Amino acid sequence: HMWRRLLRGAEVWEDRERTILVTEASPGRWIRPVHEEDDLVSCANPCVECELLEDRCVGWVHVRGLELSALEPEEHALRASRRYRGHRGLLHVPSIVAFVESHVARTREDRARYKRGGTVGPSLFDATGFVQAAFANAPIRPVFVPRRAHEQHHFAEPVDDLNEVEPGDLIFFGVHPPDARARGCVDVRHVGIITSVNAEPCTRTSGCTSGSSRGLGGVELAFASVTDPIAGRGIVARDSVIVPRSSKMGTHPGVWEFGRARPGMDDEGDAVSERLAKTVLGVGRCRRGVEGADDLPRGRTAACGRCGGSSRRAVQISQGFDPNHGVSRLRETGVDLTRFSWDTEVNPSGRSAPRKVFRSPATTS
Repeated sequence: HMWRRLLRGAEVWEDRERTILVTEASPGRWIRPVHEEDDLVSCANPCVECELLEDRCVGWVHVRGLELSALEPEEHALRASRRYRGHRGLLHVPSIVAFVESHVARTREDRARYKRGGTVGPSLFDATGFVQAAFANAPIRPVFVPRRAHEQHHFAEPVDDLNEVEPGDLIFFGVHPPDARARGCVDVRHVGIITSVNAEPCTRTSGCTSGSSRGLGGVELAFASVTDPIAGRGIVARDSVIVPRSSKMGTHPGVWEFGRARPGMDDEGDAVSERLAKTVLGVGRCRRGVEGADDLPRGRTAACGRCGGSSRRAVQISQGFDPNHGVSRLRETGVDLTRFSWDTEVNPSGRSAPRKVFRSPATTS
């Protein structure tokens, strides 16, 4: 397990022919070949399948012309990349939200634009690259989250009770494929970062909802994201959606009808806002950065980003959270969430997904 540090940035591609850009690796990141027989310096092949250390992103890299450091063992590489690791449970959310707000506050002409595979910026991103940049470029406690949308959906802790949504959470968009509905899988197509939450939302047609308690008729989630220029705007923009509470008799009070979400007041008021409102899947929360390959869904996925196993129910079960209460189950324990940490445990039989187990501060090394 030997790694090399990138002395100059590199592009990571989905295939050997370099037709689809997966991500941009900035200088200072650590890289290694996926196959032990390959070498980034003396390999005869112009393209080598590689893995990046910080987010475990895998893709093809054109090795000719790469500027690399000497080989280092994984232990040294992990210590050297400590700036992006080791802050487990200690994300500085205000820094993440400030990064997002700094982009949407610009004039429309000066905002960052869409680039497929863009992650480094500062003016070119795709949807998941913008999310990754917000976490990695935070001036306080930066971390790396997964690269692809379905990986971020799998990695984020489900927050199914919208009364508990906070700025900095991720909002996911997509559809439920007919052939995967029975298994609970979803096709995650877009992601944004929530910047504010309104407990008494207003719409352009129906006005404000009545009620003094938070979430009585619905909750408005304002978020920022980068949409592609074909089906979207091609720039960073702010949107908002109103998700109503379920009105069906006998349902849990914390159940929300994402399928009936509608655009809110804090959006662009165009067809893109309508489309996003119709495809809301849910909300997730990242409490730490990627710590290993076990944080990602198992198996390879197609270039289109179709879900390869990010079953929301499976994530809830593996992380031990009540699907009707989101993180409230953890809060009911009385634990100080600013001091908790996570450990990753893998079933030795290899039959089940990795399980995230809470460790109290007293028992954590």
